[in-house]
Amino acid sequence: MQVRQVFEHYQRQDRLEGEFHFCPFCTTRLTAVESGGRSRAGCPSCGFVQYRNPAPAVAVLVVDGERVLLGKRGGEPGRGKWALPSGYVEYEDDFLSTAIREAKEETGLDVEIGSVIHVVSSFVSPRFHFLTAYVVARVVGGEAAAGDDLEAIAWFPMQGPLPEMGFAEDMQIVELYRNGFEGIPVDPGHARPDRRG
Repeated sequence: MQVRQVFEHYQRQDRLEGEFHFCPFCTTRLTAVESGGRSRAGCPSCGFVQYRNPAPAVAVLVVDGERVLLGKRGGEPGRGKWALPSGYVEYEDDFLSTAIREAKEETGLDVEIGSVIHVVSSFVSPRFHFLTAYVVARVVGGEAAAGDDLEAIAWFPMQGPLPEMGFAEDMQIVELYRNGFEGIPVDPGHARPDRRG
């Protein structure tokens, strides 16, 4: 298996689409400026430059023996397809507590994080660019129920067949784990839902 860290789902190009139109500090109309070798939206008055950064995210490979837990997505990207439970890392959260929180919100289950298995850049669309940390977890409590932006959750045999997946990235993670790669250990002080930090 060839390991990938960058997944491109569309033709990337530099553009100002989706940027602010007015400076959030002085309200001057933004124009194209050169910064860091790229054309970006910038303020000719106060010097503000709008940098678009990928959203930090985490995805959770919840395993139980030879089974993997997947959720059917109710929102974009990937609506109607299956994926690992995932979500955005909030500014005040670390990625491990985010993984625990997202697993609970999306599946109703409490999980313990065992390892970090991978990190990938996903250029999903001009609107969605993620830098995702993938972690492996096991269930330690809770009641299974689809929540948040998932329409359904279900256990699937890791060997397959898997349902129609929304992201090639998730398929690679399942394959990595299925082939014996368990990842690197995590800080035990941040691995459980009842952690003290």
